[in-house]
Amino acid sequence: MDNQSLIRSLDDIFNDPDATSLLASKLKHTPVSYDPTVEGFQEITDWVIAHDGNEPQKLRDPSQMKQRKLASRLKGIREDPERRDLLMPYDTAGLLSVHEDGPALNEIVKNEKQDFSSLDDILSDDSILFKKSDQQAAGSKLFDTKKLNEIQREQENRPEVISQRKPMKEFSQYEAMFHKVQAEIASGQRQLRPFKNYELLSKHFYVLKGQLLYIDEIGEEVELNDNSQRKTDARMHVIYDNGTENNPTRNGLASSLYGRQGRIVTEVEHGIELTSDDHVTGFIYILESLSDNPQIKRMQAKHPLYKVGFTTGSVQARIANAENESTYLYGPVRLVGEIKVVNLKAEALETALHHALAEYQLDVDITAANGRIVKPREWFVVDLNTIQEITTKIVITLKSKQ
Repeated sequence: MDNQSLIRSLDDIFNDPDATSLLASKLKHTPVSYDPTVEGFQEITDWVIAHDGNEPQKLRDPSQMKQRKLASRLKGIREDPERRDLLMPYDTAGLLSVHEDGPALNEIVKNEKQDFSSLDDILSDDSILFKKSDQQAAGSKLFDTKKLNEIQREQENRPEVISQRKPMKEFSQYEAMFHKVQAEIASGQRQLRPFKNYELLSKHFYVLKGQLLYIDEIGEEVELNDNSQRKTDARMHVIYDNGTENNPTRNGLASSLYGRQGRIVTEVEHGIELTSDDHVTGFIYILESLSDNPQIKRMQAKHPLYKVGFTTGSVQARIANAENESTYLYGPVRLVGEIKVVNLKAEALETALHHALAEYQLDVDITAANGRIVKPREWFVVDLNTIQEITTKIVITLKSKQ
């Protein structure tokens, strides 16, 4: 069998549009050959071995961002009993055996800053996006094994041949289009509507499990000889916002969208006006420091450095007094990005941004020109494209959950 057709992780199951197409009889379950959780832990182990048994630390040095990220990941694993148990057989460096008495999971959720291994972890954890009154307590764990077991059972019923996603070599030709549509969704120019039927159109956008996808082409119709209600099907070329592509069946993708609360992305509504039911949540803004502070300039010479903030009012009014405010490092700033957000809870948006960018947070003390010590909290050592990708994905995911 072609290696490209193999299921390599539970993420493949979540992401494959054909996941809801079931066989009449169960197939024998084949263990996955790739697990991102195991791979992530192996990366930590390799680092420890390469550094003479020393564990990664959360250093303040901006040049040690990888070590800081690994330290956060290790902390998260140690504090999660289920992940720890899963990884114990792979713990060749003894990183987990001395941490068997970690805090309870409900205590971890209450921590001000949590450790996550990916943006998808953050967006799938409703405990950081919504108030406790807005969610069911039973579903607020960081790692819900009940859901994982359901997906594993679903995998056992998967067709033998699936449409495996793969990196798209020509994604650069579509990237600007995706960014434009993401911004239009955030600003309310495009709406997300529930997917209530099985109609899919070429050259249209949809959202599946918080991920934006584009149907580039629908192939030739073929007749089905089974007992399904739909008598025809077709293969499609689908492109995803993370730069991957695949060729799922039309009926398979439609089933996934229908069964997983998929969304249709409407066309742009030009001249759109807010109604009494709409409200502007605020603006996500991205800033670059123009300070002459030697310490800041040295950091900028080595690494990208941006501030990501949120305001319910005007961005220009918010940064007008930047040179006199510690949050802007007592220096002038330049606005490099702005996203208008409509019809979202401001609290959920701010919380998601805080957690999604936590691993990139600048963690140094800066001495300002006035002699004051500044401890930056919303400045991040990360490139602009990553910031834009994270912020737009947060907005789209929150909107798709509404």
